[in-house]
This record gives sequence, C-alpha cells and structure tokens, in this order.
Amino acid sequence: MRHDVIGIRGLEPSDAPADEDARAIVALRERSATALERALGFLEDYGDELAVLRALVVLEAAEPLQVIARVAAAQRADGAFAPLGFVFSGARSAELRASSVAPELVGVLEALAVLADVRGLVQPVAERAVEYLTRVQRSDGSWGFADPVADAADPDAARERAAADRLFTTGMLCGYALRTPFARPEMVEWASRFLAGLWAPERVEGGRLSSIAAFAHFFANGGAPDLADAALQWCGRELERGFRSHRFEAVDTLRVLFYCDARALPGATFDVVLLLDRLLGEQAADGGFAALDPGGPLGRVAPTLDALMAIRALCKGI
Repeated sequence: MRHDVIGIRGLEPSDAPADEDARAIVALRERSATALERALGFLEDYGDELAVLRALVVLEAAEPLQVIARVAAAQRADGAFAPLGFVFSGARSAELRASSVAPELVGVLEALAVLADVRGLVQPVAERAVEYLTRVQRSDGSWGFADPVADAADPDAARERAAADRLFTTGMLCGYALRTPFARPEMVEWASRFLAGLWAPERVEGGRLSSIAAFAHFFANGGAPDLADAALQWCGRELERGFRSHRFEAVDTLRVLFYCDARALPGATFDVVLLLDRLLGEQAADGGFAALDPGGPLGRVAPTLDALMAIRALCKGI
C-alpha cells in the first residue's frame, strides 16, 4: 500500500521568485519533492516495516516515538540486539558482514544508528544498550574481534583487516555512546586510548570511507579531545576530496556528516546546493539510490533512507 504523505510537496514555495538564482532554488526544491516521493515508493517496495516507518518519520508523517518503540521491542534482556538490517550499506555493510564482529554488537550498532536518526539517544533503550557495551568492552578498550583472522599466506594483511574491523566498530559505537547521556567516563577513556593508538593520517588519507566515518564520528562527538582538532581536519579534507573527485557519492558523504551530527567538518567546505544537486542526480530510475550496490534492491534500502534524510535536511538549508 502506498502511503499518502502530506507535506512532501510543502518543500515547494508557493510564491514565484523574482530573480534567476531564486528560480534555480525553486527548481531544485521541486526536484527534491519529486525525489522524496520516488524514494518513499522504493522503500515501500523493498524495505521492511521499520525502514518504511523511519522514512515516514523523516517526512513528518509518523512520530519518532513509533520508531523508538519498535527498536525497544527488539532489545534483548541484556541490552543487546540481533542485527536489525537495512541500516548500513555499501562498503560498511560488506565489511561488517565479512568481519568477525559478534552479531550482538552489530545489532547494538544498528539500533543506536536508528535511534540517533530520530533523536532517540536519550531514551531508556539507548541507556540499556550503552550499559551492555560497558559490560562487553574488551580490555584494550575496543569492541569486536581482537585477534587477527588466521591467514598463513598474508598474516600482515590479516592483522590489518582485524584492526580495520575494530576501528570501525569501536569508533562508531563510542561515537554513538558519546551522543547519549549514559556513557561512563572509564568506558570512553579506554576506547579513546584504543582509537588514539590507531589514529594516523594515512588511515584516512586516500583510505576507506569507513575509516573516515569511524574516526570523524568518534572525534566530532567528544572523543580524545587532545587529538580531535587535527584528526578532524584530516577527516574533513579527505571527505571533501573524495566527494569532489567523485570517489565518494553524495549520499555517503552526507551520511558521514550525519554521524558527526554536523553540517560540516573542519578542513572541509561543502556547498549545500552542490551537495543537493549531486545527491538528486544519484537517484536511479526506480527511485532508489546506490544503483551499483552488489546487494541488489535490498542492499539499496539503507542508502535510500540516508538519501531521503539528506534531501530533507539539505532543503531546509537552502
């Protein structure tokens, strides 16, 4: 069943603009309204009930508390979650599936990501999730599989893969925990030591988007303040460079900014109109985004949700 979403067309100003620049903005907002309708249709075709509900919250056709209640209902007694799905996409999703990170940690990461998108990180469900993270944090401050996967042919590569897995999981989990009021100082301190030990410019310079995302999320939300300014400059420069060179799609670039709960990063300059125009150009004929995702339509649910959020947020900035 198609949802009749009131308000999508509210992106279009009713008064005719007087100058050329204003007319261009109106045209961009009209494209955005159409893109939102098409993206919602894609999500209704391929997403599950939670994915569609998240979309309706973004479009202000459902209440955030409905998403929070769905997430809380999926929480286990110990505060963990089974993987929720349809949250991470592309390289990040593939890395999580290929890693040895425990499913419970993947579930907590996905749950916190969903809660963050609806401003639900102050709710009891988030508190229980952070308490679970406190109990299962490893002695080195990380979350995830601490030992390298055996690879007799290339043990150095195996160790690097294990470090990359723990970097993404730990940076993202600690970043979300820092955005709650429930993170214990000792938990943050241990995670900060681990991530500070991994930090190096070459990990983001020309590197994987997941490394930029994990470090930026952690540092932007208060982790390791002594390193944060310089590290965020590197993350911001590499994010902008990847976007401008078309190595990073607009939807992935904007998702990193959402992780940081920010419109920009130090060292980066993003033009809202350019971001929105690029993002709209990435929408496929079926209304979804990330058309080349190897996961097919189901693998495109998460980036389409990200795009829907980004379109709505960017339209408010022009």
